[in-house]
Amino acid sequence: MKILVARVPEEGASYEGQDPAAIMQIENDPLVRKTGDVRYELYAQRVSDELVVRGTLATELELQCARCSEFFSTTVTVSDFLRAYPAPKGTDSVDITGDLREEILLHVPGFSVCSEDCKGMCPQCGVDLNKGSCACKTEEGPAPWSVLDNLSL
Repeated sequence: MKILVARVPEEGASYEGQDPAAIMQIENDPLVRKTGDVRYELYAQRVSDELVVRGTLATELELQCARCSEFFSTTVTVSDFLRAYPAPKGTDSVDITGDLREEILLHVPGFSVCSEDCKGMCPQCGVDLNKGSCACKTEEGPAPWSVLDNLSL
């Protein structure tokens, strides 16, 4: 998105719309898929030789669950977007597309889960435990760290 600095009135201007999902540049990311356009509601105002932009951003993404590896849909929302751009006299426009992309990507959870109740995958056979149980036997025995229970310091 480009903001034409000369058209921003002294009291500021509101911008509402959407940019295509392609600005996210996540085509080769194995954990994130884009599904919707990037929506924005922004307010821009000139302050001295700067253009201050603030507002909210949102986009729909499909993320891979860190527990079961299934993809699920979610909306990533940024409610506190705030940036200041140099805009000395004679500046025609300011492109904020890169900052929109960066801010949304910073709000994507690092270890996203499809639900808090996700059971994940069996560590032995890899079956999705949300879809059913597996035939793996769990060995009953002392926990690997149980020896430390008897340690007296």
